[in-house]
Amino acid sequence: MGYRIMMLVAVFSATLLSLQAQDKLLARLGYPEGTRLLIVHADDLGVSHSENMASIKALEGGIVNSASIMVPCPWFPEIASYAGQNSEVDLGLHLTLNSEWNSYKWGPVSSKDLVPSLLNDKGYFYSSVDSLMAAGQPDEVELELTNQVKKALEAGIDVTHLDAHMGAAVSKPEFLVAYMRVGRAFELPVLLDKRVYESGIPEVQNLIDENTVIVDNIFTMGPQDFEAGVASYYNRILRELPSGLNCLLIHLAYDNEEMKAMTTGHRYWASDWRQADFDYFTSEAYRKLLEEENIKLITWRELRDRITSNK
Repeated sequence: MGYRIMMLVAVFSATLLSLQAQDKLLARLGYPEGTRLLIVHADDLGVSHSENMASIKALEGGIVNSASIMVPCPWFPEIASYAGQNSEVDLGLHLTLNSEWNSYKWGPVSSKDLVPSLLNDKGYFYSSVDSLMAAGQPDEVELELTNQVKKALEAGIDVTHLDAHMGAAVSKPEFLVAYMRVGRAFELPVLLDKRVYESGIPEVQNLIDENTVIVDNIFTMGPQDFEAGVASYYNRILRELPSGLNCLLIHLAYDNEEMKAMTTGHRYWASDWRQADFDYFTSEAYRKLLEEENIKLITWRELRDRITSNK
């Protein structure tokens, strides 16, 4: 069989597996075929007071229905306290292996001597994912991710899921395996999309079973979308949302002095970007569009309790 034919067969098989998994997932959740499910998910809680306050306001408004926390960051204690007092809020962990801002840094929750390959020469996480990929050792990645989950649980957070800050924890096959192993160890869903079917990595395939949540589509605004208009991008995503399980990743904060100082030197994902996300996802127009499109919101807690933990 020629290489081209082999690739076509592999893609077809992955697509078939993905469609079968979608139908099974919808059925297990009690939804008919063709239902459009959506997790509206705020990243980066714990990174700043502004991020925490804006995200909490949007979560309590009921139209942002999930978020994830960066355990190594300075404002983790504030959001952990909130989570402990508001256990009904859907909060997972934004597993963190990078510290990307110019003048605002953090490092691991593990002892630094146990994860030296994850640190730059100043003892912080690397700014870029590329640097982490070049230096990071998979066993140290798994240890750090495990310790972030343990710290969150010890702080009283009812962790609903795991996802990856900047995609770092899924940036290499060896890291992806570590990420999935940590999810399985704690019986938590991890954010994965249907590309895992196409990975061809035996260790990844061995970690996929009937209790693995696979998201059909992950959407997040990029720089070109931001420049073209925030409302235009999100309106299009919601109007064209496919059937199955979808996850929309957003970033909420107030455009104040704290966020401006934190994100200085960055044009994108900065203070104004996060205010624009907040404005859109707390608007009446957004709420109305969800209703018009008959989009069903679902949380990671539902997925954890009904699929991953197999209760």
